[in-house]
Amino acid sequence: MPFSGRLEDFMVDPYSIYRLMNAEAPLTPVSPTDFVVTDPALIMEIFENHDVFTSVHNLEGQVPVSDEARAVLDQTLFYRGALFNETPPEHSAFRKTFIRPFTPASVEKLAPRIRELAADMCGDMSGRDGFDVMGGLAFPLPIKIISDMIGIPEDDRQQVKQWNDMWVALQVAPLPPEAQLGAAMSVRAYEDYVRELIATIRAERRPCLILDMADAIGTPGAVHDVDDIIVAIRVMIAAGHETTSGLIGNAVNRLVETGRWADLAKNPEDIPAFVEETLAADPSVQSAPRSVEKDTVIRGITVPARARLHLAIGAYSALAGQDGESEAHKHLGFGHGIHRCMGSHLARTESRIALETLLAAIPATPRFDDAAPPVRLPGGFVFRSFSSLPISW
Repeated sequence: MPFSGRLEDFMVDPYSIYRLMNAEAPLTPVSPTDFVVTDPALIMEIFENHDVFTSVHNLEGQVPVSDEARAVLDQTLFYRGALFNETPPEHSAFRKTFIRPFTPASVEKLAPRIRELAADMCGDMSGRDGFDVMGGLAFPLPIKIISDMIGIPEDDRQQVKQWNDMWVALQVAPLPPEAQLGAAMSVRAYEDYVRELIATIRAERRPCLILDMADAIGTPGAVHDVDDIIVAIRVMIAAGHETTSGLIGNAVNRLVETGRWADLAKNPEDIPAFVEETLAADPSVQSAPRSVEKDTVIRGITVPARARLHLAIGAYSALAGQDGESEAHKHLGFGHGIHRCMGSHLARTESRIALETLLAAIPATPRFDDAAPPVRLPGGFVFRSFSSLPISW
């Protein structure tokens, strides 16, 4: 039975929707070419079969765009695939070439810098009675770290984040036509900026991921040209901060709602486990898209060629009977298979340090204020996060 709700319904409580969907069928049509997959075993099966279920089309947008916006986007790299999402050997060569900064050893070397930044962003809370977790910490911390790694100049980062937010919105949010057109035009400006930045970094030989990718142009299977770098940078910025920002926000929200703030503050050694619990119980990435190249029958349901399957990461733990408290480590919060998030170690470390810093800095158990409640960020089937998360004490 097709889903009769709205994308906005997922902002409120996606998990009850997943349960209703899965009670009817393992995958549910939400449009003629989109299906949400909620059955845990089927989710794993699709993740592991990258020959049939491809990631190549992941960046082609998940909502319809107006003709005017499409005309602008056709002149950009919006519909160009990322090497992250290719099949082997291209995917394997790209990942092998650029995974070094994201390994556990490399991330551990970043930990002191992450801790320093988190402490500066939180500051002295003793004379305050409130703090917006998203604006004060969850947004700026991950974007600062990934921008340092990529090579985005400090003065440009606010603009780059705005451009990247518009690009993500075009991917996942049902914007009105005039907003789509404005966002499409920002995609063109974004790409022009990154192209110029690549040229500058190559000329200056400034050490960063952009230089590493530029130096890899011509390496078999790694990077073909500058356009590949532009697309990769856009994905890295989004993946490098959207996932972690949402994870930090969802973790704080969970702490406050479940009344466990004081307990975790007294037992900070339990913070890594709580991060894993949040990844299971309320992940910031709710689904991972896959497509089929030809008509495919899945569990008796015909999925047409080029249809998109939204693998409901957010449904996996709940529907597999895994409660966050007892089996928090069993989740798909960073995906699964050959396209599993290569920044997972960085996201865990940033989230752990952010929680350690907040729990130590805030002088009393915080609460939500009805006069200024948390505000969810529109994320379609993909993201679950907050635009603001004010807490008071």
